[in-house]
Amino acid sequence: MKRLLIQLGVLTESQLNAPGCAWPWLLAGRVLRGGALLSWPELWDVLRWYAHNRGYDGNRRWSAAEAEAQQEDSEKEANARTLMDKHHCKTMAETFCAELGIDPLGNKKSSHVRFKGLNAAFPREIVEAEVRHILRAHFGKLKSVDECLERTLLEDWHTVNCAEIKLPSRYAGGLLFGQLVPRFDNRIISVCPISGHKVPSRNSREFYEFRWAMQLANIAVAAEGDRDLRPLTAAERESIDKVMRESGHLTAKQLKEVVRKETNCVRDNLDTMLMHPDAKEALLLDPVTKLLTSAKIAQLWRAMPQQLQKRFAGKLRQGKQVALAEVRAALVLLNVSTLAFDAEVQRQIDSANSKGRKKQRQITSDEFLAEPLSIPRLDGRAAYSREILRQAVAEVMSGKHPKEKDGCLYRSEEIRHAQINREIAQQTNNHLVRHRLLILQRLLRDMISEFAAGDKSRIDGVTIEVTRDLREMSGKTNKQIAQELGLRLANFKSVVEKLEADESFMRKLRDLGWHRIPPGIIRKARIAEDLGWTCPYTLQKYEPIDLLTKRVDKDHIVPRSERMSDALDSLVITFSTINKWKGKRTALKFIEDEQGKSVPDLPNLSVITANRYKQFVEALEAFKGHDDDKRRKRKRKELLLLRDYEEQEFTPRDLTQTSQLVRLGALAIRKDFIGEKKQPVITPLPGSVTGTLRKGWNRNLLGCLSTACPQVLDANGEIKTKTDIRDITHLHHALDAIVLGLSAFYIPNNGRIWELIVKRKLDDTEKLQLRALGIFDFSPEGFGLKALPPEVEKQLRARLAEKRVVQHIPARIEGLRVEQNIWRVVKREKGETTLRQQIRQPDGKRIEKEAKEKNAKLLGLAPLMGNGKLQKLKGVLIIPENFGVALDPEPTIIPFHKVWTRLEELKKSNNGKMPRLLRNGQLIEVPNGIYRGIWRVFSAKNNASGMALDIGHPDVVRLKNKVQGHRINVLLFSLLKSGMQIVKTPLTGMATCPSTSSA
Repeated sequence: MKRLLIQLGVLTESQLNAPGCAWPWLLAGRVLRGGALLSWPELWDVLRWYAHNRGYDGNRRWSAAEAEAQQEDSEKEANARTLMDKHHCKTMAETFCAELGIDPLGNKKSSHVRFKGLNAAFPREIVEAEVRHILRAHFGKLKSVDECLERTLLEDWHTVNCAEIKLPSRYAGGLLFGQLVPRFDNRIISVCPISGHKVPSRNSREFYEFRWAMQLANIAVAAEGDRDLRPLTAAERESIDKVMRESGHLTAKQLKEVVRKETNCVRDNLDTMLMHPDAKEALLLDPVTKLLTSAKIAQLWRAMPQQLQKRFAGKLRQGKQVALAEVRAALVLLNVSTLAFDAEVQRQIDSANSKGRKKQRQITSDEFLAEPLSIPRLDGRAAYSREILRQAVAEVMSGKHPKEKDGCLYRSEEIRHAQINREIAQQTNNHLVRHRLLILQRLLRDMISEFAAGDKSRIDGVTIEVTRDLREMSGKTNKQIAQELGLRLANFKSVVEKLEADESFMRKLRDLGWHRIPPGIIRKARIAEDLGWTCPYTLQKYEPIDLLTKRVDKDHIVPRSERMSDALDSLVITFSTINKWKGKRTALKFIEDEQGKSVPDLPNLSVITANRYKQFVEALEAFKGHDDDKRRKRKRKELLLLRDYEEQEFTPRDLTQTSQLVRLGALAIRKDFIGEKKQPVITPLPGSVTGTLRKGWNRNLLGCLSTACPQVLDANGEIKTKTDIRDITHLHHALDAIVLGLSAFYIPNNGRIWELIVKRKLDDTEKLQLRALGIFDFSPEGFGLKALPPEVEKQLRARLAEKRVVQHIPARIEGLRVEQNIWRVVKREKGETTLRQQIRQPDGKRIEKEAKEKNAKLLGLAPLMGNGKLQKLKGVLIIPENFGVALDPEPTIIPFHKVWTRLEELKKSNNGKMPRLLRNGQLIEVPNGIYRGIWRVFSAKNNASGMALDIGHPDVVRLKNKVQGHRINVLLFSLLKSGMQIVKTPLTGMATCPSTSSA
């Protein structure tokens, strides 16, 4: 942009490179609110700000394999929209001003509010529209600000010819919002398992045709009197396909109507087939045709000559954006009347403005015409090559099914073996997934070696489950994991603190004989906190003590008989008498039926009107806290505004939606058994099933931990909560693995049984099926799991007492572990330095804190070259932890800075042999003395008394002084004297307690 503006002669190079304005968002907001226009330097500051805040455009092509990244972006976009609704703004700049408490037309220009902390990403189309608005406000008012500049910045950088600008051919769009188009969707171009050729993007025409054809191939119908369903005939498929091509898409309802009309069937499999997560997506054959036949575009499209229709349809198919303003300009260039086009535009503007809320700003003609039209892009690549995709479509339309034995998609045994033998690097380009799959393969081999004496034929089955933590915590440090868990628990802890601070509540609690707040009361308090301690049906406030007196209680927004969920998002807190009165109605239905009426037994209260109820729900905060908190609040708001709930029975989809990680894991395991006569059954157990079983067995299993870790019991001998146990021992992960093992042992690999376990709402026949397994107990409230047999519980206690915990320690040693905030050097003493730092508080104030650190932990205090940036600033950075200890030629502490350089120096003094390294996380074995046993190293440090280690049993989460299994400041000399050795352990770990055996 700088080169363009220099060529246009609007700004000099020195002006372009000068420091920018501190409040460009305020300048933008001022123009958007109709205030004073900008000078060119001010407009440059605004454009620079938008260049750094371009908005979120949903471009998931950059991370097609990262579903979590997509969810995170969607969360940020939702946060931005929530902020806009909160302040009744329609632009990013105005929302910035409103959130910072600044009037764009006022004199105030600064704020202590930190906008970045709100985790918001504004949609790209909104950001582009406001930039257009700002530019057009200056048309004819500032030199060179015209349609050509607008198009160059926002749409096509070639519009204004500038010889100084040289961009790659892959660069698409304008200078402000353009980007390099990826050469392909993934770094690994997949290969067709059948033809061996490369596969195309899922945005290709062949893929859309194939996806729709496979839907046709899977439809089955039956006429009256037919016993079995049959596939569609070629003629029927052709007729249905013709209907699809007219509009480019069908809804699920339209598909059912077309199929039933064309076939005159009385039965079909459409309801079941459309339950599959990908089925409804396959009802889109041509996204361009769908867009052009939509209510918004259809009339405008008919007003265009065929020449323009072809041109703009082609641009859309290429993935480019088309604005209606561009279409209108093309009509003018061709001397085509724009009367019909303008009339339809005005009709739609009037319609949109009449439907909008009163407080919302009315949409203008310029904004409507500037809104870009585009078709959604699909992520990833097709499963087969173009030739195979086309062949499959032809077979479907001829009446065949491509996956049958003679079809082009039939996978022979040879093809299946080739798929299994593919390297992990050819199956995924996600390095974290590759890493975990390699660990899985090593773990499997270590388990077979230790527990099956290397005999693979002894393995009957393997059960897989991918935990949420594996997906969310991958690649994070212990500190980051602790921060994530802290954020998750923040809402829980803040509510507990609020209850504990309420004297009347705590007094009543003690009167009832409770020593601590019961979990059930905390759950209710969390729901009440979400709702502002307000009954949603009367808007009456209540107090924490009301939770104990049962004056208020939980209420299912949708009756539990229809939606069997006790999750926090499905509940509100209301007065007990209202809960009984509401009965089996949804919250909104209850309000509509009873609005204005007095509450029975509470004559001073009345049910609010439906309008006030909706206003209350819409105003509920849903953008603060951890992502889990935001999802919970948003889900509750959706349920509160739901009038009618259609009961959704448990469907096979709940059991078949397995993670890609599970599928890759199953392939990795199967690879190890190639050529074996006996192949194990690999079962990806659904998370919904293990979740139900985990709840049933949880108390028994937590009790089994007390042998290995007595700290899981409180002072009264009661088992602590799972949350508390997570901070005590890593063995809680072993409990999850035990559930998988028990599930595989007691419950058959049977989808019907899994369905019943999750369904929970059972008839007598279904109860008999579960009772036959011998592990379920039934009561009037439902069913639960019986206690584990004593011999099983005894075995579990013995195995858990071995404390087999392994920490994976990456081999990489490069990098620098250092705190990012600079400390100022106050005073240097012998071996220590006094430091000072300013800390910014949430209210904007700054406080100073001082600390003393050893010189060896400070970076920048004494640069090797004699001078450095930090030294000039009289500042240092603290290296918070050491890399470990080199034991040869003499024990030496190695900070996490220039590790490789230090090791090379030690290698020279060790006769060219790399010294033994003792790193944080490694296991050591001490055969003699008071420290006899297996220990994990938590940290290595230099104390006044000598080098020391903090060590603990392998399962310890964080060390505490004077606790069994925790040892702090153990002299390295004492451990070496007792024969300490670094243990190279398999991934199955080592038995910490010599009294137990893995036999």
